[in-house]
Amino acid sequence: MAEIEIKNSTPLTYAELAEKLKKITKIRKGEEAGFRTKKAEEFLETFTKEELAHMSELKEKIKSLNIQRLKDKQIATLVNINPTDEDSVKTILSNDNITLKQEDVQAIIECLKT
Repeated sequence: MAEIEIKNSTPLTYAELAEKLKKITKIRKGEEAGFRTKKAEEFLETFTKEELAHMSELKEKIKSLNIQRLKDKQIATLVNINPTDEDSVKTILSNDNITLKQEDVQAIIECLKT
């Protein structure tokens, strides 16, 4: 089996993943998609185009808050899950051992509500 080397890893929101899959599908016109690709596409079809576009906006809004402790991975997770209360945000971030100030959590929730 071939050895695969991962050169970089970038966390993606569902919207960004949908875009990447479309590009891959265009590049591989005649080839049939693999099992995982098909499953990912089926999952992403549950979202409307408007929801996917809104995810990109949310990601930029959260980035614009300039919360130092939030990295791209946590931002993508927050956008994908779209929590509606403080406890949910804290639970999501606790997975990466990140704690935020109360006003930062509130700011994230306000961004996600819009």
